[in-house]
Amino acid sequence: MRKSPALIVVAAVLSSGCAASARPYPGPLDARFTAYQHASPCCEDPAGFDYVRLPEAGTLDVVIGSASPAFEFQSGRSYFAAFRLPEAERPYRVRVRSLFDNPTTDGASVFYPVLAMMDDTFIVTRMSNLDSLRLEQALTVPGGEAGLAVTAPFDPGIAGEKYLVVFTPAVMLGAPPPERRDGDVLTVATRQWLEQRGNARVDASPYGRLSISVAPIDPPGPG
Repeated sequence: MRKSPALIVVAAVLSSGCAASARPYPGPLDARFTAYQHASPCCEDPAGFDYVRLPEAGTLDVVIGSASPAFEFQSGRSYFAAFRLPEAERPYRVRVRSLFDNPTTDGASVFYPVLAMMDDTFIVTRMSNLDSLRLEQALTVPGGEAGLAVTAPFDPGIAGEKYLVVFTPAVMLGAPPPERRDGDVLTVATRQWLEQRGNARVDASPYGRLSISVAPIDPPGPG
């Protein structure tokens, strides 16, 4: 099968040796999967999540690891991180970067992030998808670590969104839901992306390191 340009870039990033970092949680990848297979849902619904307030502007570093909660999402079970959106008065964007672990070795892995936005009644208003992920090379971002990034815009004057949850589809971890369900993020584009992924050497991980940035969106200039 012919490799896609994106997958070739991923392989180049991982072999470049520019993004080495210490693993923030114990155990190799198979140990993480063992923990994942025994994880129990923390709550019956998202109303029971512990939400961390995001700043109106700035960056927050988060580790999704062995101490993180898990939940049975529509796409299956996943560890996650949950956030309360800032009380902003003007539009802003949230950018979530998931950083590669062990990027210079054959054991490289990454947490493939999906974003779910919810209103004040914890109803999902919209969701990102795997095909929304963008590869960011180590030399192009502050801090010098490569990752997969997804950005979501927010407009407090239009949508009443209050919460943001970051998780990964269980299909990436070999544990999809038993049957197709609404909201399981298995769109046509995602299925094609998963098929192409066979040429990449970036394994999915149930754990991950996230860098979450919040920045205002400047209004368009005159004219």
